[in-house]
Amino acid sequence: MFLGTQVKRGVASTLERVFQASGQNIDKLEVLWSGKTAGIVFKRVNRTALSSVKVIFPSIDDMATISRKVFNNTLGYALHELGHAWFTDNAPWDDARNKHGSYVGSLINGLEDPRIEQCVIKSGYAPNAKALFEELTNSVLDENGYVKPDDMKNVPFMLAIEGRRMNGYPITHPTVIGVSPWSADIEWALKSARKAKCTETIADIAIELFKRLQQAHEEQKKQPEQPPKQPPQKPQDDGGQQGDDSQQGDQAGDQQGDQAGDQGGQQGDEPDGEGQGSGGADQGAGDGSGKPEQGNGESQQQGEPNGQGGNGHSSDPFNDSGRRRPEFDKFIQNGLRPHTALADKVKARPAILKPKINEINFG
Repeated sequence: MFLGTQVKRGVASTLERVFQASGQNIDKLEVLWSGKTAGIVFKRVNRTALSSVKVIFPSIDDMATISRKVFNNTLGYALHELGHAWFTDNAPWDDARNKHGSYVGSLINGLEDPRIEQCVIKSGYAPNAKALFEELTNSVLDENGYVKPDDMKNVPFMLAIEGRRMNGYPITHPTVIGVSPWSADIEWALKSARKAKCTETIADIAIELFKRLQQAHEEQKKQPEQPPKQPPQKPQDDGGQQGDDSQQGDQAGDQQGDQAGDQGGQQGDEPDGEGQGSGGADQGAGDGSGKPEQGNGESQQQGEPNGQGGNGHSSDPFNDSGRRRPEFDKFIQNGLRPHTALADKVKARPAILKPKINEINFG
């Protein structure tokens, strides 16, 4: 267990050591614990060097008792965000999202996250990065569960998890790709992303995957609905006779009632995939990409247990409603919320002390 002040100092000192190990000169590095959200703001000198970095977390009380797991996940998330600052180029991401919509932005997010984490690991800047990334990924799944394999709306989240599994993370939850209706396309995208050297290539892969999923969705809509299942016939008497008229009437009534019940159950049980979201992650950014898909932590669905989301039969699986985002900022916010500073509970502090990440600016 750690005190809140130890967590704050631990995260800040670790990031300082990471920058020293990277050999990069940086004018200003800040770790702020005064926000409601989790994310990062940074400026670049050029495409390969940073001039300033500001990592923001929700406020926590200095005397709060925080578990090692929460501490590790917070540190892992900070390193993940630095990975975006170092290795993500937002220009092709922005272009793809503006041209093809927010779903493509989420697909890029799902493919880019495993790529930049692998870059951080291979860089050697933080020797324990892989272990921290693994723990964070498994903690998210343990807390919120996986998504359904036929959930086209949440394919981006599947990409984020399975891409990490391909990178060698020992994911404790079994893969669902094999039973997904789009398994071939998802596997193609993941394998292609493993070879990608930059965000631009990731964006191209995401756009192609989007086109394939669109085609699959259109073909799915053209397929006729499956007829309702017929209830099993009741066994005949030993003598082979159907019984009297009243028995036959009862049997016919039972069949009709069961069939109507099955039809009603099929109509009522099929989720519409819309969920109870806040309209997607279109308010801010926290991954260094400048994408509205990431970083403000306000878009995680609220009304769906275990983050399951809708299924692939939604009328529009590509809208933002109920989509589970690949970024883990919401998870970090929820993990730190029980340790909020007492001052925040008594009286809200001025907004100036609670920076909100709306955009990532590159110098």
